[in-house]
Parts: sequence; C-alpha cells; structure tokens
Amino acid sequence: MVKKKDIIVLGSLNMDLVVNTSKFPNLGETIVCDKFYTAPGGKGGNQAVAAARLASQEYKVKFIGRVGKDIFGEEILKNLKRENIDTSFVKITNNISTGIASIFIMPDGENSVNAVYGANYEIDKSQINDFEKISDNVGVLLLQQEIPDTTLKLILKSAHKKQIPVILDPAPYKENVIKFYKNINIITPNEIEASRISNTEVKDIPSAKKAARFIRNLGCDNVIITLGAKGIWIEGENISEHVKSFKVNAKSSVAAGDAFNGALGYGIVKNNNLLDSIELAIATSSMSVTREGAQNSMPLIGEVIEFINS
Repeated sequence: MVKKKDIIVLGSLNMDLVVNTSKFPNLGETIVCDKFYTAPGGKGGNQAVAAARLASQEYKVKFIGRVGKDIFGEEILKNLKRENIDTSFVKITNNISTGIASIFIMPDGENSVNAVYGANYEIDKSQINDFEKISDNVGVLLLQQEIPDTTLKLILKSAHKKQIPVILDPAPYKENVIKFYKNINIITPNEIEASRISNTEVKDIPSAKKAARFIRNLGCDNVIITLGAKGIWIEGENISEHVKSFKVNAKSSVAAGDAFNGALGYGIVKNNNLLDSIELAIATSSMSVTREGAQNSMPLIGEVIEFINS
C-alpha cells in the first residue's frame, strides 16, 4: 500500500479581533459598530483548518510555526488540535505576543485588516529544520508571506531542492520575494496582489490574464489569480483560462483566499489534478463566504461535495 502524503502548512497564526461595522471611520471619527468577537486566525492557521476539514483524517495536516506564551496562543493551539491538526512543531515563544489581526467587516462582506504579526516574525531556521525532519512524506507545502522574508526564501529553496510541491499565497505583498518565484509550483495572488506584482491593474478577466502571464514569466509553474465573485484566472504550461465561481450570498470574505488555498492543497495531495483541485477550491471558498468568521467558516468535505453536486 502506498503511504499517503502529508499536508504541511508553515506560516502564520493570529488571533482575529473582528468588528462588524457599517462604515470605515475617517481620521478622528468614532463609529458605533454592530458586533465584536475574537476567533483563531492567521493565513496559515486558516489554510490548515480548511485542509483538515476536507482531509477528514484521511490525510495528516501538520503545522509549523510560532505563538506567544499567552492566552491567545493557548486558545489557537487548542483550536488546531480540535481540528485534528498536528501541532508538534508549533513553538511557544517567550517575551513576545501571539500575532493578532484587527478585522473590520462591512455589511457587504468586504473587509480590511490591520495585523501585528508578533511571534510569527520569530519564525526562523529552526522551523526550516523542523520541516526538513518531516519532508520525506510531504505531499504539498502551503506558505504565506506573514513570516520573515529570509525564512520564506530559505524554505522555498529547501522545498524546491526536495521537489516538494509548493503553494504560495503572496500576501501581504513583498517585492523582494519575487526573485524566488522560480521555486514555486502554484502562486495564488488576489486582484490587489496580482496588480502589484505585475504592475498591471487587475480589474477584469482580460487584465487578470495579462497579469497572470507576467507573473508566470517570473518563474512560477502555475499562476492562479483569485477574482472573488468573478472566479479565477489560471495560467500554466498547458492551460490559460477563466474558471467561474459559484453564485452565493456572501456574509464575509475574511478567509475566502485561505479556504481556496487549503482546499487546493488538499486536492493536489488527494488526486494531483490541478483543474479538479481548482473546482474543489472554488467551491470551498464560495461556501466559506456565506459564513461568519475565518476558521469557523471552513466547510467539511461532505458539505463541499453536496454543494458542487447541487
């Protein structure tokens, strides 16, 4: 029997501080808002939960990262364990806080985020060493840019050398990481990130196509630009096409990209078919925006299959 490969997420863990608001305040202005709650988040954490809920213990999801020695860190770790995510390689870091993200959500589901990355920015070579300890059974590595640039570059080199498929969410945008795109199998910028990487304003399908071709020429094997309700544009060696999204009533887009990436990683490990994995990722992302929260919004595999079939 062939041993099933693991899904590895190396990246950020934050506690989300979420405010539902009717408008964004101007400088010096106070807005009375509708709702406040906290929830475990971080792009890495969100992607891990998305993958784990789809994997449903069929595949192992392992997390490599850091939290602070505080209440937020404790709650984040408890939540990851509840989701059947292996946290053996999450280091509790003294004298620095767990990362946090202040998220403001508008009535139409759009959001803005102010983040303080805290312990995430202490991720260093020791986490790369942890990755290399378990790299023999890695089926896919999910990365984001909420960790130090030097660490990100080193992990990209390590994974490329070991021929491990890498999916990078290039958020937040970092110009000095672009020269390492040649080590990436799949990159998944949204419209804003794609615009900054390509110096092309991505506002529709033709501009997404142009930006995707520019980004692929930087060295990535496959470029997937996520376009929200408009779906995605995929640009690869044997594919260049627009894939539509599902029509849903959105409540919050907070972790839509993370849902997409986590599902994409699961699909790659499950069947190694990019287009099938993209369909699964779009469905998972579409379902996530109909629910509040980040990790709480991630659907189970049975729900996604039913959603696609319906």
